Amino acid sequence: MSQQNILAASVSALSLDDPAVHSGGASSKKSRRPHRAYHNFSSGTVPTMGNSPYTTPQLNQQDGFQQPPQAFTPRQFGGAGFNNGSGSVMSTPVMGSQEQFGASEASSPYGQSGLDITIPQPTSHIVPTQRFEDQAQYLQRSFETCRDSVPPLPTTQFYCVDQGSCDPHLMSLSMYNIPESEHLRGATKLPLGVTIQPFASLTLNDAEVPTIPLPMDGTPLRCRRCRAYANPKFQFTYDSSVICNICKVKMQVPAEHSAPMGPNGQRSDLNEKLELLQGTVDFLVPSVYNAIQEKEPLPLHYVFLIDVSLLANENGSSLAMVEGVRSCIEYIADFQPNCEVALIVYDNKLRFFNLRPELDNAQEYIVSELDDVFLPFYTGLFVKPGNSMRIINDTLIKISDYISTDKYSHVPQVCYGSALQAAKLALDTVTGGQGGKIICSLNSLPTIGNGNLSLKRDNAHIAHVKCENGFYKKLATEFLKSYISLDLYVTNAGFIDMVTVGHPVEMTSGILKYYPHFQQEVDAFTLVNDMVTNVSNIVGYQALLKVRCSTGLSVEQYYCDSSENTDHDPIIPVLTRDSTLDVLLKYDNKIKAGTDVHFQTALLYTDIDGVRKVRTINTSGAVSNNIREIFKFINQNPVMRIMIKDVIKTLGDCDFAKIRRLIDGKMVEILTQYRGLVSSNSSTQLILPDSIKTLPAYMLAFEKSELMKPNAQSTRGNERIYDLLRYDSLNSAQLCYKLYPQIIPFHVLLEETDLTFYDANDKLLQTNPDSVKNLSVRSSHSNFVNGGCYLIFQGDIIYLWFNENTNRILLQDLLSVEESLPINQISLFSGSLPETGTEINQKASNVIKNWQQTVNKSTLPVVLLRPNVDQYYSNVMSQLLCEDKTVNRIESYDNYLVIMHKKIQDKLQKDDFIKVSPAAHENIHQKFVQF
Repeated sequence: MSQQNILAASVSALSLDDPAVHSGGASSKKSRRPHRAYHNFSSGTVPTMGNSPYTTPQLNQQDGFQQPPQAFTPRQFGGAGFNNGSGSVMSTPVMGSQEQFGASEASSPYGQSGLDITIPQPTSHIVPTQRFEDQAQYLQRSFETCRDSVPPLPTTQFYCVDQGSCDPHLMSLSMYNIPESEHLRGATKLPLGVTIQPFASLTLNDAEVPTIPLPMDGTPLRCRRCRAYANPKFQFTYDSSVICNICKVKMQVPAEHSAPMGPNGQRSDLNEKLELLQGTVDFLVPSVYNAIQEKEPLPLHYVFLIDVSLLANENGSSLAMVEGVRSCIEYIADFQPNCEVALIVYDNKLRFFNLRPELDNAQEYIVSELDDVFLPFYTGLFVKPGNSMRIINDTLIKISDYISTDKYSHVPQVCYGSALQAAKLALDTVTGGQGGKIICSLNSLPTIGNGNLSLKRDNAHIAHVKCENGFYKKLATEFLKSYISLDLYVTNAGFIDMVTVGHPVEMTSGILKYYPHFQQEVDAFTLVNDMVTNVSNIVGYQALLKVRCSTGLSVEQYYCDSSENTDHDPIIPVLTRDSTLDVLLKYDNKIKAGTDVHFQTALLYTDIDGVRKVRTINTSGAVSNNIREIFKFINQNPVMRIMIKDVIKTLGDCDFAKIRRLIDGKMVEILTQYRGLVSSNSSTQLILPDSIKTLPAYMLAFEKSELMKPNAQSTRGNERIYDLLRYDSLNSAQLCYKLYPQIIPFHVLLEETDLTFYDANDKLLQTNPDSVKNLSVRSSHSNFVNGGCYLIFQGDIIYLWFNENTNRILLQDLLSVEESLPINQISLFSGSLPETGTEINQKASNVIKNWQQTVNKSTLPVVLLRPNVDQYYSNVMSQLLCEDKTVNRIESYDNYLVIMHKKIQDKLQKDDFIKVSPAAHENIHQKFVQF
């Protein structure tokens, strides 16, 4: 048997972990230890979920599954490269305890709970199977933040009990056993960082974060040295002092924040102080915290910009945008009643509308001076929708009539740049520079006014994907300074230089949505729902974020354009529930093993009603010098996000083939370090660490993404840039589904409880263990069944796949269509699944509802995907089948593991990996990015 065949055979029996780790060694030692103290366990394997003997038939090419050409290529880790780190490390495990300060040991009941820390359970290396297995673990138990360490997968719905450390939905670490030194961290080849989603929806009945009122002196309790906010790990003492958990400095407690101490070492008012009980709270703050000192904060202001140029009117996107604006304003009137809105439409001129409620009819003001825009009026420019709904509707009707009937007045030019300047001027004038939200549509390349771009095509002469236009770079900076965020809806497949026109979106943490080949009857529903969803997700603005760490660690960089990917505190002009930030950390000094390291994110922001607050999010990890325990408590999601963000922010000249080689090399280094330092197994077996078992699958899928396609013919096309900008706006669950879509078959035999909700709140979708194999469809051409029926979800769109051989009774039960109706005549009304009252239809609806909750979307469009029927079929399938080999020779997932295993063996044979042994480098500081 050839070497390649031997390697291929080993892939079919991937080890879940090093057998030595699960060989029935010593169980965890039970002792009283501080909250989340050092984790040191060697436990037995927990059996994975059972499988049924179902075998998926192979699909013939003639059934419409020919693999379309895929022009995918990868790229490199740019910038500083991979820093291995150096330092002195002890290789023996140490059980540690938290250092004691003063007479009192704890500031909350969770200071020394004596609970056993839960060990992450083994799951499959197959992504869809792992998702089912992980969800099953949280059907009958909650995630307890003082007992559990590594959080569930982002695609898992779970209940969380905040016991003094935050819900991991809000903030999670990449390592919960933190290496004691940079050398030991470098030996893992993994980044130390944190992923923050401050306003993630919490599963438990949409529980809200408590708000802490202003104390008598008007300021929250904070450390005088590091300025950390009071939290459950503040240690209060009997001498009216407090020890900061971040910097360990002891200070006197101000009289207005002091309280008698009980014999148990706890404050007598502990149960009244939620900031000392819960890991996440909102503090009300005084005017000294205002974004503009001399001005009181205002409710959020919106400006809607509608492109009414010729092409936008012809494809119906302008009318869809009008309907979207109407729906958004109705939502604002009902759920954000203090916010104000303004309307501007543009083509080769700017049209402003007076929305004063006392007017009889809509008043329109036309400005044709585009080089030096001005406001034709002030009063009535912004109004509260609840007061002016009649005149707003009249205005929208007038705009619709112009689009539909006054066709001889339509012009092809669009003054996009001038329109953005007008919106900024309106917000600056009315709010006094306090910011707001601009929601804009664009259908063609801007060719008139400020910021006009010459008509051109993407000729691949420019290798990089950075904005070079001085006007848009300056405008984006001005937006940021004024706390203005831009959402842009692009409704044409023609080249519009998206990297330039989308630059203000990128800089202001806005959202860009792209609808190529826009068709009103197909895409209008999706656009309207996207607009309403994005408005409903807004929770605040004027935000400034800062991460504080215990002594020994600090921020290396925030992956955020507003901070230029440095350690400067990022500005987020407008916050949404999906706003997610990744932060890379660095070592300043070696940390003592056996102690806890604390992290606090402080987010200063104004809510949509104009109330200034600080949201504090607290968590902690344990310091370890045991490489085995460090690998055991890795959190894959932040690791994956930081690796991807590091690639994106250092693209350079976009040599994607080189970038792919560097990503592959990084994955080989990670697994070689694990194999060389942790696993003692035979070298003929490929071993993936339990904690990052599916990381190779996700990184390979990233290499095959639209962003990473070959750039010989096109470097700055709409699809590539849209994919690039999406990575900045996706939360963790959306990113996981984007990289590796979830495929659910409905033609297989299902148990009665399969795909039904386990809990009364309809949050936890359950699956019988015996059904997991049937339901775990890998994202590969060979796993599709001719005549099957699948729901496929890739983060923002659900595809319903079936072909002419699909059981017609199944389609009738699922879609309520006649058996005799040809499949090319089947359609979905408003892009949604009909309610038929059948069991299979209910299960499909449950799956869709679960996906909506997981990615925080009120609605998700359902699109038919039929071979030999839908024109977009080949293109979509090439994006969905991330395990298959691409036309540009990016390997299939199985072959990728085989090749990677051979490279790991070669490195091990050459002894080419970082050793964990005492060395004279223990105080070397990290100077480069941690890759």
